[in-house]
Order: sequence, then C-alpha cells, then structure tokens
Amino acid sequence: MTDVPMPGLDRLLAACGKYPVQAHIRKPWGGAPTAGTLLLGRPLDPMLAAFYSRLGGLHLDFNLFVDPCDEQVNGILLANEEVQRYWPEPFRSLLIFGRQEALAYRYATVPSLADAQGFQPVVEVDPYEDIYAVPVASNVDRFFDAYARYLELIYETPELRDNPDARPLFPSEVPELIAADRMLMSMLVDGRFDFLMLQTGSLATGLREETREWIARLQAVST
Repeated sequence: MTDVPMPGLDRLLAACGKYPVQAHIRKPWGGAPTAGTLLLGRPLDPMLAAFYSRLGGLHLDFNLFVDPCDEQVNGILLANEEVQRYWPEPFRSLLIFGRQEALAYRYATVPSLADAQGFQPVVEVDPYEDIYAVPVASNVDRFFDAYARYLELIYETPELRDNPDARPLFPSEVPELIAADRMLMSMLVDGRFDFLMLQTGSLATGLREETREWIARLQAVST
C-alpha cells in the first residue's frame, strides 16, 4: 500500500515551498518498513509506510520533526524503543512517528483504533508528570493536512506572519483546524480515545481536566 494517496502530505510540502519554512527532507530508503510491518509488536500504519516510501524523514524549522528511517538511521524504531523503558500501558502500545522539536511531546498512531483499511488515528502524547494523550487527526495524512493548514493560517494572516510571538501553538491553540476532521470528531464523540485521556491514580474519576477542556474546545468550533 505504498501508493496510498496522501494529499495532506502534498499540501504540507507545497506550503513549505510557498512560505518561508525550511523543510529538511531525507532521501527515501528502499529498505524502509512496509505497511503492516511489526515494530516492537505494533503494525506500521499504511500511510506512514507510504510516507517513508517517498521521504526518509522530514524536519520543518517550524517545530515539527518526523522521525527518519533511511540508510543511516531507523529513527522511528529508536524513538519507540526509547519510550518502552518508561511509558506505561496503554501508551507503550502507541507507535511514535514524530515530535515537537526540543520538547517531550510526541505524535503517535494508535494501532488498536485502526480502521478496516488499517489506517490509524493520530494523537499527541504529553508525557510530562502524568502521561496522557489527546486526539489530533483521524489518520496520518489528515495530520499532515492539519499542519499544512496551520502554516497557511500563519502566513496568510498578517498579524501572525509578522509577529512570531502572536502565533498560536499546534495543535492546542488551533482547535478549529483539528475539528475540521469529521471522522476524528465522530470517534471522539463515540469515546474511542477515552482510554488514553483518563485520570490515573487511586482517586481517578474519569477524563482528565485537560482532556475535557480539549474536547469542549473542539466541540465548540465544530460545524
């Protein structure tokens, strides 16, 4: 399934060419894992496989780093091996593929929520203090599409383009971009992500306050 269409990735790369965003692209590798390949027991998402068939990795100087997988380094494997040492379940069963540069926030697919085609939704994992995750996209290409729209928002809005300090953070401060993903919103309403957003500890009573707020913000801007 390496020929899976990825219009979201195309849109992101086009945005990098249109706006002053440096995109560091690694060459693809013929030995990159294919769809369904098990990485530490978790199947590789078909869209991630399609990504790695085209690019060996992607680093934007706009706080987005997609782990490399080329002849030099299998970064996606290393990233997942790293968290195995200290992430508890169910987070250990996610498949990390990217991160916010210089921060501990990670982007990961959720193999247990794969659809009939094997496409897995994307979450952002916050491992600070008490680990939890929030939904970001219904699949990997929708994640790239949301990030492309984020760049478009910034560079097509003069007050954001010209004032870096005024720019919103992705994804937490652009819920309207995330809520545009109708499949994601449907999964959210159905409670599919609840197991990643629950409080932990003996006094846990349901969803974390941060995740309840995130859901409320998404629902408020959903159309």
